[in-house]
Amino acid sequence: MRTGEFVIGLGVTALGVFIAAETSQIATAPAYAKVPPGAIPYLVGGCLILLGLLFALQAVRAAAAPAPAVPSDWQALAAIGVGLLAQMLLIERAGFVIAAAVLFVCVAFGFGSRRILRDSVIAILLAVVVYVGFTRGLRVPLPAGPFAGLL
Repeated sequence: MRTGEFVIGLGVTALGVFIAAETSQIATAPAYAKVPPGAIPYLVGGCLILLGLLFALQAVRAAAAPAPAVPSDWQALAAIGVGLLAQMLLIERAGFVIAAAVLFVCVAFGFGSRRILRDSVIAILLAVVVYVGFTRGLRVPLPAGPFAGLL
């Protein structure tokens, strides 16, 4: 068994269970009769549980396979984890645009990009487009942060 991959699989499964449990605490108003606000978080939680279990199972099955073990890329996992943590901490304080841009840059770094300036410009432009699309086009309020009134 590949212990590191097995632990990651269990961690992803635990994250899915946590998301599903927290989603069950969302209060719903009768106005959301067709699609409740917890539908997407439940879907994400369920997918994480399924993928985590499949990844853990793959790690167990890999022990019997003669294929050489590929080392886990802990730097990439750490970069993406830092990005997710930063988004959780920044979303209310700094707003959606900054939080999403930081997450984008961290994920790009995790996937091997080392062009921080280019990634930052793309991240900011993409975050602004998504912010405007959601707040103006779909009328979904997102935290504005320092850009309140500008976007």
